[in-house]
Amino acid sequence: MPHLKASYAKYQNDPKVAFVLVSIDEDMKRLQRYMNEMKFPFPVVRLSSEDAQRVMGIDNTPSTFYVGSDSIVRYMVVGGESHGDSPQRVSWYIDQLKSGR
Repeated sequence: MPHLKASYAKYQNDPKVAFVLVSIDEDMKRLQRYMNEMKFPFPVVRLSSEDAQRVMGIDNTPSTFYVGSDSIVRYMVVGGESHGDSPQRVSWYIDQLKSGR
């Protein structure tokens, strides 16, 4: 998650880029504590695990989705890849989306 925060800092003033964290944590108090500790600067939405599975096709595995301006998921990273959310990797995905790829 620190990598996503670093990436957010790079793009926070870009009107073509938005970050949203989706949580399926069922314990709202634990989620709130985590959010307060991590001080995420971007919005967090909560979905039930059933809704996340139905709507996004994910389970309890960390996943990162890169969605184009057409609302279509263009890239997806599933799992805890050490480089998957690195600032360089996130920038690559965002730059690809911004260039229309």
